[in-house]
Amino acid sequence: MIRLHYGDMLIDLAIPNANLTRVIRPFDPPQGPDNRTFIRRALAVESIESFRTLVHSRNLLILTADATRDMPLADILPTLLPQFVGCHSVRFLMCTGTHSPDAPQNRKLAEQIQQLAIAAGLPDSTVAMHDCNSPDLIDAGQTAFGTPIRYNPLLRDADAFVVLSDIKCHYFAGYSNPVKYFVPGAYSFATAEKNHSLAMDDRSTYGVHPWHRDLTRRDNPLAADQLEAMTRIVGDRPVFALTTVSSGGRIQFAAFGPAPQASADAFNFVDQHNAHFVESTDRLIVSPGGLPNDIDLYIAQRALELTQCAVADGGEILFLTACPGGVGEPHTLKEFYHRLTQPLDAILASTGRPYRLFAHKPVKFARMIRRLRRIWMHSQIPADQIAAAHLFASDNPQAVVDGWLAEDPAVRITVVDGANKLALYPHPK
Repeated sequence: MIRLHYGDMLIDLAIPNANLTRVIRPFDPPQGPDNRTFIRRALAVESIESFRTLVHSRNLLILTADATRDMPLADILPTLLPQFVGCHSVRFLMCTGTHSPDAPQNRKLAEQIQQLAIAAGLPDSTVAMHDCNSPDLIDAGQTAFGTPIRYNPLLRDADAFVVLSDIKCHYFAGYSNPVKYFVPGAYSFATAEKNHSLAMDDRSTYGVHPWHRDLTRRDNPLAADQLEAMTRIVGDRPVFALTTVSSGGRIQFAAFGPAPQASADAFNFVDQHNAHFVESTDRLIVSPGGLPNDIDLYIAQRALELTQCAVADGGEILFLTACPGGVGEPHTLKEFYHRLTQPLDAILASTGRPYRLFAHKPVKFARMIRRLRRIWMHSQIPADQIAAAHLFASDNPQAVVDGWLAEDPAVRITVVDGANKLALYPHPK
């Protein structure tokens, strides 16, 4: 019996051992320090002392993710925030990117951050939520790629920055990393749109970033554009980061230091523990890892992008993704879901048109759908909405597996749970 995450519950699937190629999950050692011990160890370095001196009596801005991410802030902030009691001011910016800033879960997270700041001795801290459509964004020209640089004024007012970044592979930005908290996290819709047009470049892929230690893994145009936009605004002001690698709210790695260094350390950990070389099989079962990684189809899709090399051309995927939020937030529907319901040929032909934000997602989805026989979805999304997107709804995932076994008793099945935290690569031949 194989147990996989689905929304806020677990699903059991019976798969004979003879048919099971492998089960891949995020790194999760059976024993080890608790979350706060990891953070204390990360801060027990020379860089925290130099940073405290650097920011003493100055204005510090802490950049955090919104509630669609699962960084365990309740364990991080009580240990981290007392380090900054000597600052003139400490403000928080929730880097929502193009997500809705005023979502109920974001307001709840902001309240939690505020309470933790007060408990840590920072009673005057404020928590702001970025709005990519705000009229108050500051214009600062454009990058070499032509990306407009329009950013949140809180970035202008800070003397120094700390980014709280949980690191995992990202299917076109290389990795989720501190740079993404600036771009697109705290920039305009137009900035995100132009930058994300580079997702159509095959070099913009996971496991590749300008801050990677391996020189052969730095050529990612989209990530390079993000870094240029960030650097143009930050200038010579210090940017430090607390990077973590976690799964299910449990931290396995933490580092604090200058953002490039702390990021490279985390990239190395991810590459060692959450990247896997695989041989493609006929059938693949994928779970993003439960909430919030399968809150909606827009977010859950990345699990397929990070793992699809594990299924052979003409094969099938069973996608276990609860999606209580439906197919995506309202502002994503036109270019993501509605475009995905068009004929596959029309979707693929749209790459020749001017790019609109989110339009890379249906193209990538269509390419996957075209090369496979079928993608089954077990989801809370209504069956007719699933079918309209060229996918196949299943209210009984075990029946899908049983169908595979009946069709071919020797079928080979690969299972991936927590796919949003993983990266699969084709096995070198």
